This record gives sequence, C-alpha cells and structure tokens, in this order.
Amino acid sequence: MKRANSISLSLALSLVCFVCLCSVAAATSPILNNVRPYVVEQPETAPSQDEWTFAADRVVGDHTSEYVEGHGNCTLSMGDNQLQADFARYYHTTGWVYLKGNLRARWGGDFLQADEGEFDLSNMTGWLKNGKLFMAKPHMYVDAERVGKAQGDSYTFENAKVTACDGDSPAWAIEAEEGHIELDGNVQLYRSTFKVKDTSVFYWPYASLPGRQKRSSGFLTPYLASSTKLGLQMNLPYYWAINDESDATFYQNFMSKRGYMQGAEFRHVDDVATKGMWKFEYLRDNKTASSESDESTGNQGDGLARPNENRWWLRSKYDGWLSDPKIKVKLDLDLVSDQNFLRDFRDGPSGYDKNREEFLDAFGRDLDKKDDTTRTSVALLTRSWDRFGTAAKLQYVQNLEFMNGNGDDKDNTTVQTVPELEAFAFQQSIPGTPLEVAAETKYDYFHRNKGHSGHRIKFTPQAKLPLAVGGFTFIPYAGANYTGYDLTSHDPYGIQEVVDEGGRTQSIDTSQVKEGRSSRTTWDAGFSAFTELNRVFALDSELEPTAENAGKSGWSRVKHSIIPRLSYEYTPTITGQDKLPYFDEDDRINGRNLVTYSLTNVLDRRKDSVTLVPGEGDGPQPRLVSNYLDFLNFRLEQSYDQNEASRNDKRDKYERRPFTDVLAALTINPAEYIQLTSRNWYSVYIGDLTETENTIKLYQAGLGEVWLEYDYRSSIDEYKRYRDSNLSIIELGAEWEMTREFTLRGKYRHDFNGEKDLERSVVLVWFSDCYSLNFGFTSKPDDLRYEFGFNIMSF
Repeated sequence: MKRANSISLSLALSLVCFVCLCSVAAATSPILNNVRPYVVEQPETAPSQDEWTFAADRVVGDHTSEYVEGHGNCTLSMGDNQLQADFARYYHTTGWVYLKGNLRARWGGDFLQADEGEFDLSNMTGWLKNGKLFMAKPHMYVDAERVGKAQGDSYTFENAKVTACDGDSPAWAIEAEEGHIELDGNVQLYRSTFKVKDTSVFYWPYASLPGRQKRSSGFLTPYLASSTKLGLQMNLPYYWAINDESDATFYQNFMSKRGYMQGAEFRHVDDVATKGMWKFEYLRDNKTASSESDESTGNQGDGLARPNENRWWLRSKYDGWLSDPKIKVKLDLDLVSDQNFLRDFRDGPSGYDKNREEFLDAFGRDLDKKDDTTRTSVALLTRSWDRFGTAAKLQYVQNLEFMNGNGDDKDNTTVQTVPELEAFAFQQSIPGTPLEVAAETKYDYFHRNKGHSGHRIKFTPQAKLPLAVGGFTFIPYAGANYTGYDLTSHDPYGIQEVVDEGGRTQSIDTSQVKEGRSSRTTWDAGFSAFTELNRVFALDSELEPTAENAGKSGWSRVKHSIIPRLSYEYTPTITGQDKLPYFDEDDRINGRNLVTYSLTNVLDRRKDSVTLVPGEGDGPQPRLVSNYLDFLNFRLEQSYDQNEASRNDKRDKYERRPFTDVLAALTINPAEYIQLTSRNWYSVYIGDLTETENTIKLYQAGLGEVWLEYDYRSSIDEYKRYRDSNLSIIELGAEWEMTREFTLRGKYRHDFNGEKDLERSVVLVWFSDCYSLNFGFTSKPDDLRYEFGFNIMSF
C-alpha cells in the first residue's frame, strides 16, 4: 500500500463517506463481504487472506453512488494477488473494478501490464487493452492489443506476439491474430507467423504448441538432414495426444532421392502392468537394386538384390496381461520388406537406431541387428505361482534371403516354433530333507517349408544338495535329460549346416535322420564349491559426529574380500545323435568334462558423512551417515577340459589344448567421475590376447565427459572354436560443455583390421533460454550426412 504525503480535510471526509458507503453496501451485496477498503492508516487488525483491500491517494464516493473511485496510486490486493493503476472505479453491487493508466497486476503468479482493463473480483476474470502478460509457470510472454482472462487461469488474446524468450528483442516469436493459452502452457494460435528476430520464416493457419505440464496435440520439431544416400531430408512429426493413457505420432519423411515415407507410431499405457509401442513405416522408393553389387542403393555385397519399390517396416513391443494380471503377455513384432531397409533408414526420429534405443528404455528388450538377414517375432504367455510356472510361446522368424525374388519360399528351411508349451517347478526344498529339486517340461512343434517338421518334448529334472560348513559351501547336483521326437514331415534335403557354440560350422546329414519317432536320454552331474575370506582395514580419517564436522565426508573403512571358487561339470558323450532331427541347439548335446576355477578380489569401502538432522532443545544435531560401495572387483578365471586332454580326433590337424583362455575381468568405480571396465582373454598356447573389451569413462559435472572403448577379437582355428576374421575397433567419444550455451559432442570409430573409419561425427548444440539449435555431421563408409535440429524449449 502506498501512502499520501499529506492528508487534506477533503480526503478525510471522503474516507469517512467511503467507509460508510461500503458498510451499507456490504449489508446488501455478498461480494463486498470479501472487500475491505482502507486508504491511509493501517487498520488495527491486518486483512485476512481471503478479502480484498483497497488503497489510493484520494477516494471519491457517497451513499447514493453505485461505485467509488480512487485517484493516484490505486491498489487492490488479496494475498499474493494485486492490482495497481493510476485510476480505479469499483462497483459495489457486482464486484467489478475498472482500472486505467499504468495498470500493473500480479495475479496467481502471472504478471500483467496494460493501458487499461477491467476485472471481476468475484470470479477472477477480466480483460486488458494494449496489454502485456507474463505467465511464470510455462514461462510465456504475450504482448497483445487485447488480453482476456477467463476462469481457471487461462487467457485469450488478439493481435498478439507470443514468445518464451526474455528480452525486448526475442530470438523467436509468433505473431497471431487470435490465440488462447492455458496455465499448463498449451497455446492455440490462429493465423500466425513464426519469426526469427524480426524476420518472418513461415505462416501457420493454425498451430498448437504443447505445454510443459500436459501433453498436447501438434507438430513436433522437424528433423532436417542432407545425405549422400537419401538426399535432402525433412521429417515432420505430428503428435496426437489421444488421452491420458495413449498417444500417436505421424511422421512425414520427405527424401529428395528416395521419395515420401509415411510413418505412424501408437503408444499406450493402460495400467501399471500394461504398455505397448506399435510402429510402421511405408515408402515407395525411387531407387531399386536389381543387382547385389549396386552399392549406391545400400546393398552390402551379401548376394541379395533388392528389386522391390514398396518398402516397409512393422515393429512393436507389448507388455500386458490376459484376464488376470498374473497371466502375463509379452509381444515382440519385427517384420521388414527387405534386407537393406534398416541399413538405409537408420537415422532420424523414426530410424532403426532411435527405435532400438526407445525399445530398450521402455521394455528392456532389443531388436535384431540391422545387418541380420532374419527378423524374429515372439508372442509369450506366462503364469507363475509360488513354486511352479507355465509358459506358452509362438515364434516366427522372417528370413529375408527368401524375399523379393532372392529365393523360392518353398526352399526356405527356417524353423518356426508354433507353439512352445512349458511347465517348470522352481528350485525348492523337499520338506524334512536338505535336498533341493527343480524340473522343466517343454513341448515344441517345429514347422518349416523344407526339411523336417514335427513334435519334440523334453523333460529335465535336477536335484541339489547344498552343504555349508563354517565359511565353506559345497553344492553337488545331478540331473537327467529326456528328449523325444515325432516327425510329421520327413523331408531330407542333403547337408544342413549349423553353427555350434564354439563358432564352428557343423554339417548334419539330413538323410540320416530317423523317420517317425525317436528319443534320447542322458544325464549330467557336477558341483560348485566356494568360500570367502575377508579383512577390514580402518583408515585414519574417521569422522566424529560433531557440529564442526557437519558437511564433511571421507572413507573410514576398506574391506578386502577374497573369493575362491571351484566348479565341475560332467555330461557323458552320446553317440547316435545323427539319427535325430535338428531344430535348434538343444538337439545336439556335447559331452562335457570341465573343471573351472576362479579367484575374485573385491574392495568395498565405507564412506562416512556428517549431516545435521532436526533435534529438540538445542536445534539441529550432527549425525554420522555411512554408505558402502564395491569400488574394485578383479576376477581371474580359467577352465580345464578333460575331454580335450584325451581327444584323438583330428590330432594331425589340431593339437590338444585342454586349458581355456585365462579371463581377467576388472571393474573400478571409486568415484562418480570415473568408471573403468576391462575383460581380457589370454591364451596360454598362443601366448597372446585372443579377445578384449575395455571401456573407460571420465565425467565431471559442468565440464562434460569423455570415454574410450576398445574391442579386439583375433581369428582362431582350433578344434573347439573357430573365428574366421579379426576384429579390432576403437571408439573415442566426448561431450564438452564449453559454456552455458554451447555443448560440443563428438564420436570417432575406427576399424584397424579393415583399415577404415566406421564413423566420424560432430554435433554442436546451442542452448538458449527459450530454444536450442544443433548442427551435426556424420561420416560413415556408405553415407555422408549433415543434420540440423531446432527445438523450442519453454512451452
């Protein structure tokens, strides 16, 4: 409230008349029961938060007038809401106030400024002329000829400029003839022009800008790129907020060299246990590849042509339940028109890379690799109880080598599982004994266009006997494996080639497979034994919970644990398996006589921190809080294969090598700013590394991060394993927060074996208070790509 410097007799008389008038009016008008007028002197009791107070330099009114007027520094306030102007006229019967001259208002957290305006104090509505509005929660500025305030903290405006940028000269703004804005920031604009600084960029007959707090339909930020493979590209997504549980996005993807691709995405979350994501793209491609060597159209020299113009990709993932939440349903769908689609269209908002990331984040399940010539779709139904469970599965594998004229589908030997039924008993104790048992029964029907089709049933019970003496644990086990077959189609077609677990191609003569019914029975046994030795070391930097140490932290204890482990696995070698059909890797059981030994070292630290917690009497009290972290884990592991040590097969070509590679695995995570993982396999026979996976990452808040990854795998030709090529790839990446406004990201991947760069990319992101711009460059062996992105950040 502003006070006048001097009080004249006329002002005092006006005050008396005004108070009397308000007292009479309050008896007849319920609105004025919440309006408390006062001018110069502070009342004996402060006004409550639910009534309006009035102040002005001079107040004019009498008992017969319908209103009172205030002149000079007029102020109406209730709680945090406040109206100020040079002149104010208040109507007692309606609660309506008219203000003029240097009008300023603070209303529900919003700030308004205008030449004149009117407000209904009873329902918090009104209008402004030549007004300016700032809504703090969506961070929105509106400068308009007329601003109307409706109920529910929404506004309408005419001939307005709308922006989320601060300053007199905003980086971007939208000029609209009409518009509407909600409290959540959702803006509807009619006949609008988008401007960068003062330059018009494009015109919108209608635009909807989504708010921060509530999803809203409208166009999303377009994706712009230039590619040697696809040409100039613009992907303009339209987002449809169907309801609180579902939405859809439609992608308009224009490519100058390929044509127009239409995409659609539907997402829904029906309840806490149900969610789905369904996506589809279609393109009539301007280019085809009738020859497999036509690299300009994306062919990779895989022996497959792509003559089709109609190209598409259908994929989805779904988690839900059927009739009862305990009956869980999972669905993975992945079907594509040709073997090159995912390689051609891997970038952008609807590309393979983005889709793979979204599926992993939302469902934790991956897609098949984009270079695979098969795509796998699975439907799974499960039901579990405390001790038992059941599952049913349908699996379809799309083999792209038999599409688009590359092969005759009647020669397709791909196995389809229709269906698989499984029942299993979880590992559980037999009452009254230390014995633990588990069992699994699985039925499959396998079908293929060419080759054997039929039924298979497996039964695999297992028993364990955990024994613990002191700190030593010994767990022996034994199990059985019965597999029975009943072929419905006996269709030998020569040699069937399969890849075993060692990476070597095995040849199966399908003519040797027995017609009708056949079976196999075997068993396995083994044990695992381990113990743990540890010691705790006290450090000198132990903190005391005192007020002087509040906010301090440090390591107080380090525990070193050593865990030796020994395990043994035995499965007898089975003869006569060449008479059994081969549907998957379970149809061939290799003899096993393997001892595995390992030694694990773990360093665990205790970190103490002194914090202040609310207390009684003397105020906050210091308290010691501790947390623990395994900051170092180092494991050495190797196996000895007795079967390999006694092998006589192919001794003239392959010498015996019973010792497997030594695995050295190291994980270091001492603090938030560093992570290091290293897995290395060393052959005692070659005297060198055969495989290595190494990653180190450094991070600093406010500065950025840098990471280095190196993967190496040598070619190997041994009796038990085979790899036909070397792999040696390094990846170096960094993100540098140069300033508050600029972030630079880069990635470099190089193949030392192929002597070529796999990827070189640089992205510069410019953050402003109300938008961000990103400029990207990516170079890959088959494509050179420039990308541009623009994002309005504040709506």
